Amino acid sequence: MSREPSPVQPPDEDQKAQLLRLRFDEPLEQQFRVSYELGARTSRVIIMVIGMLMMGVTPLYDATLLQAPEAFLKLSHLMQFGVQIPAIAVALLITVLPRLARWSIPATIGSTTIAAIGLTAQHVAGYQNQFNVPHDFPAMTVAGMLILGRLRFRTALPWAVLTMCGVSAAQIWLIGLPTVYDTISAWMLIVVAAISAYLLEYSARQSWYRGRLLEYLATRDGLTGLPNRRHFDVELRRLVRDAMRQQRNVAVMVLDVDYFKAYNDRYGHPAGDRCLNVVGEWLSQSMRRPQDFCARIGGEEFAAVWYDASPEVAVQLAESLREGINGLARERGIAGAEDVNASGGFAQVIAPSPSVSPDRITADLVQRADIALYSAKRAGRGRLVFSDSDHYTDLKTGSRIDG
Repeated sequence: MSREPSPVQPPDEDQKAQLLRLRFDEPLEQQFRVSYELGARTSRVIIMVIGMLMMGVTPLYDATLLQAPEAFLKLSHLMQFGVQIPAIAVALLITVLPRLARWSIPATIGSTTIAAIGLTAQHVAGYQNQFNVPHDFPAMTVAGMLILGRLRFRTALPWAVLTMCGVSAAQIWLIGLPTVYDTISAWMLIVVAAISAYLLEYSARQSWYRGRLLEYLATRDGLTGLPNRRHFDVELRRLVRDAMRQQRNVAVMVLDVDYFKAYNDRYGHPAGDRCLNVVGEWLSQSMRRPQDFCARIGGEEFAAVWYDASPEVAVQLAESLREGINGLARERGIAGAEDVNASGGFAQVIAPSPSVSPDRITADLVQRADIALYSAKRAGRGRLVFSDSDHYTDLKTGSRIDG
């Protein structure tokens, strides 16, 4: 079901600290993880394919160019074609298939660990057979996945440290002191890779947050902080599409502060801005369910939307919202509070038919609410007129009004 996007606030010191800790507050953290994981899969697929190709080619120059001992080649081929390449292929399949993609992170970690263990075994076997296999292959594998696999740092670092501890322990135990310097250089590579992974995720979080912030600002009204007309149009279409699928109701009220130009001329623009702020705050506080929302769609014009409310309840909510504006103005001590009132036009679509275009339903809904609003103004303002198909009724008097 469609929901209003979670608000993103401008960066502050607390937010900077969150970036340094590589964690946002919820629900931003979960939203970031979903976005980050979607972008990470392509990178993982590329590095897995490259890893499989490199392991598949290695036996060619081991046997022909380097003339490795037969005993070493048997073990090496068994590890490469019997364990490492199949493990990476399974992780690749899991990452590529949409139904299995949620297991991509554990599959990636598991296959990389298997690859590092296999390379360690080949290094030890090479040492025992007087054949030089570079000691840093396992570290390069772990470091490559740290940097290029786009695993979240908080997940990747513990895994990398544990894997390298196992690799280092195995090399020192099976080979002995000659590998100590090699172990130190491998750990230096991991430290550099870890720092790079941290900085990459920090940069990704910063870019993602800035993008969300720009998106937020593009859909917000600068004066009241409410969603603007652009957000209203997009979100209303989404709700209508949801209503078509689930056979629910969508109600819209277009609200206009009465005689606002005269109010501005009499009390000044600062008082007018404060009046609009109070109205916007009242509307925002009144939208209690996640699917309901409000917006400022014009100068002194606002809109409120209710999802899946019965016709009677929706009309009551709309009238309560409209009536509350005058009382709120008095409560807040706004200049000329007695002059602050509003007219509203209400329209609702009941379980819209899936055979009709959602754009057409949305446009008709807004048009009927607009016509009802202007009918309310012509009838004397300070009232709610609601649309029932092509008929418009004054809630105050119960009389029908021509649209």
